[in-house]
Amino acid sequence: MNLKQTSIFFFAGEQSGDLHGQNLLQNLRQKLPGYAFTGVGGPLMRPFLSSSILKMEDFEVMGFSDVLRALPKLIRQFYQVRNAILDTQPAAVVLIDYPGFNLRLAKSLRKKGYKGKIAQYICPSVWAWGKERIEHMANTLDLLLSILPFEKELFSHTPLHVEYIGNPLLTTIKGHSYHPHWIELLGIKPAAQLIALFPGSRKGEIQRNLPIQLKVAQLMRREDRTFALSCAHPGIIPVMQSILEETHLKLHRDIFLVPKAYTYELMKDSHAAIAKSGTVTLELALHQRPSTVIYQLTALNRFIAKYILRLNLPYYSIANILAQKQIFPELIATGLTPKNVYAKMEDLSNPDSANRQMCIQNCRDLIPLLAQKSHPFEQATQAILEMLEEKSG
Repeated sequence: MNLKQTSIFFFAGEQSGDLHGQNLLQNLRQKLPGYAFTGVGGPLMRPFLSSSILKMEDFEVMGFSDVLRALPKLIRQFYQVRNAILDTQPAAVVLIDYPGFNLRLAKSLRKKGYKGKIAQYICPSVWAWGKERIEHMANTLDLLLSILPFEKELFSHTPLHVEYIGNPLLTTIKGHSYHPHWIELLGIKPAAQLIALFPGSRKGEIQRNLPIQLKVAQLMRREDRTFALSCAHPGIIPVMQSILEETHLKLHRDIFLVPKAYTYELMKDSHAAIAKSGTVTLELALHQRPSTVIYQLTALNRFIAKYILRLNLPYYSIANILAQKQIFPELIATGLTPKNVYAKMEDLSNPDSANRQMCIQNCRDLIPLLAQKSHPFEQATQAILEMLEEKSG
């Protein structure tokens, strides 16, 4: 058996990519039983990989300043991944999300003479910044799998094959089996309003966003409210606990930790949420949960965004970008104070608020927009199979 022709290398550098990679690997293993699947993945992907050269957790950094601090390590890992691909020459490389790393990897592979196919699963935010990356992607990739309906048009002037496969989140949420007694199981105090906090999954963003969220929670405290804090993985519990100790909120009395396994239960049964900007905002929208979106930038991040990238978008959270209007109020660095977030949350938490009702309706309107294509993981699998056939054809 020729390994060059019968192996596919996968790379995912963050949790959202790990979920997409797991579903894609499950489908591809059924369609390509003779293939070996290697690469870098997280706990969801690794059971489906025959070998892993590094763990996804080694790559998890976010924000310009976090990346700068981790740069020496990331550079070493970059060459370790690239050289592993060049040494084994797999039939294809599937890069999932993580665009800053992945687009450089694709370019470097081509420069070093890699002739196999390269697919990028999830389009980088070229509509927000870095439009020059469109040409770069057209020159290095064979396939781009898009999960947002407006992205394909951005590449219409290039020869790159762009496939809009639908949004996997919609499929994942529809297929989720909600635990009916999760609140009792976790020992969460029953209340008329469960307010959810989503500070992020990385240490740096938790340290920047959680203190603000907890200050808002203190302002919102009422007898009929309980607060639940989403915990992406056990490794960040000590960070969360140290931040909680600086507040008057008591763990297991005023606020309760919710492990990742019950994230969707928390979204479904919460009354409203405060969430850091990211994929979580779309998940909340698909659960029709009124939310305020926040993101605290470091001084360096703010400088780079304003003066180097020159970001000046009407919206920053993906739910608002998709709807092309405000579904969720946003406080991204500017105006991000506990008092301002509190005002937004009190409005969204009021059952009689017109803004709350409008927010829920706007969330409902997003669903058909993303439901234009069904079974996105199967569509992605089919597109990759066709890409492999082109190679042999």
